[in-house]
Amino acid sequence: MQAAQVVSRRAVLAGTASVLIGGMTACQGDRRDGTANTSPTVTDESTTVLQPTTASTTASTTTSTTTSTTAATTAPSGTSTYFPPADGEWETLSPSAAGFTDGGIADVLELVGETYGQSFIMLFEGRIVAEQYWQGATATTVRDVASAQKSITSTLLGLARDRGLLAFDDTVTSYLGVGWSAAAPSDEALITLLHLMTMSSGLSPTNLRKVAAPGTVWDYNTDAYQKLRRVLEVAAATDINSISNDWLFATIGLSTGSSWVDRAGVVDAVGDHQWGLRLTAREMARYGLFAARNGFWDGAQVTEPAWFAQAWTATSLKRDYGYLWWLLGRGRLGNKGAPADLVAALGAQDQKIYVSVSTGLVVARQGDAAKEDSANESDFDGLLLKAISRARA
Repeated sequence: MQAAQVVSRRAVLAGTASVLIGGMTACQGDRRDGTANTSPTVTDESTTVLQPTTASTTASTTTSTTTSTTAATTAPSGTSTYFPPADGEWETLSPSAAGFTDGGIADVLELVGETYGQSFIMLFEGRIVAEQYWQGATATTVRDVASAQKSITSTLLGLARDRGLLAFDDTVTSYLGVGWSAAAPSDEALITLLHLMTMSSGLSPTNLRKVAAPGTVWDYNTDAYQKLRRVLEVAAATDINSISNDWLFATIGLSTGSSWVDRAGVVDAVGDHQWGLRLTAREMARYGLFAARNGFWDGAQVTEPAWFAQAWTATSLKRDYGYLWWLLGRGRLGNKGAPADLVAALGAQDQKIYVSVSTGLVVARQGDAAKEDSANESDFDGLLLKAISRARA
């Protein structure tokens, strides 16, 4: 592969988003390539965040672009049975009905806007409490969600297993053949699907060569993860968009405009292309709600009931990472008062889906990098969750 063919993954993501929304400014906080981070400086403090609420919920059918209007009917207590329709109005809640203050929610939206947010939506028990767009984006704007796609891939793998199409202890080589990595064939043949799902392949994230025995070291590796798309396609004998739409997207109301796309110019050490997933912020929130409901959607149990409990179980190598999900409440935010069940799908430039079953909250954010430390970890997580905590009534 010639040097001219190598393109920064982060640059491609930023460029794709610019094409999709038109006129969006380029990411200024890419610390992986050494450029300066010019995001606003905000101090992150230890605080209690996202404690469960017991507020009653009332619903409105008026869609809001900022915060919602006062509701008309009482929603069920505990786990709500509300699911947003694929077509039509998405019900909303006033902040007070969800246990927040109007001023507190306004502060949350101000934080997101000031930290290069493009799209933001917050749900309580499935209904919209806050929603706002910046930089010319709208509720129909699609964007590459970066590594937040990994959590959706996790669900697709679970569904493939449910259908008897694969097993997690199958080797990657049994689907892709020899040469899917840069490791020796004998080493490559020991790596299973589960190793890729738990970031424990033992392959280098930069060149896909062996650096450790599989299952012995946790090392975040997007190039190795990307092989799982091809595994799914081989196992199901069809393309990733058909798999996603037929097994999941159509059921939970994701539009046909949401799709997997080849990230042109982003190739790994053996010449395979990376693929991105384009979603709207609302679609990210739909998926988060689906996860919060344990794979149940509007009368249909789509995944095995225990799937998300399994996907949200840490391995012995990394206490805050499951099956392509970040377990934030058990990791860096756990000592700041986050509920233990807080999980997230996290992507470069702070593409986010947060889920906490105990609080009833699902939050999605798209935009440029706010306070990003790496392709998958960011100080923005703590800043946003602190702001949401302060918004409590």
